[in-house]
Amino acid sequence: MERRGSGFKKILDAYEAEERYKEELKPVFYTDGYNFFLTLWNLNYAYDKAQNKAQNKAQKSMMSDREHLLLLLKENPSLTQVELSEMMNKSRRAIQMLMKELLDEGVIERTGSKKTGSWLVK
Repeated sequence: MERRGSGFKKILDAYEAEERYKEELKPVFYTDGYNFFLTLWNLNYAYDKAQNKAQNKAQKSMMSDREHLLLLLKENPSLTQVELSEMMNKSRRAIQMLMKELLDEGVIERTGSKKTGSWLVK
């Protein structure tokens, strides 16, 4: 038998290594003495929810790329430029130029680090 309990550490390490991991989404282990329970939270839930909501609004009103980008960032401020380009079916360069324009105008602001920061829509 492998060392007892070694899988718990592997699960926690794998979750913490994920890009969208947050402390409140940490796996929950529970036992009632007879059964063992493990709750694994969906790390993509906010990402998928933001994408679907923004796409539905974009399709209904045919909003501009600028409005679509702002809506996506309001729904999920931790989105990366790569994720935004996939959601909007645009090149990463197009997203970079649009975001630079918004930054220069003071419409959006970056808070935190490049890797773990988020976007603030004013």
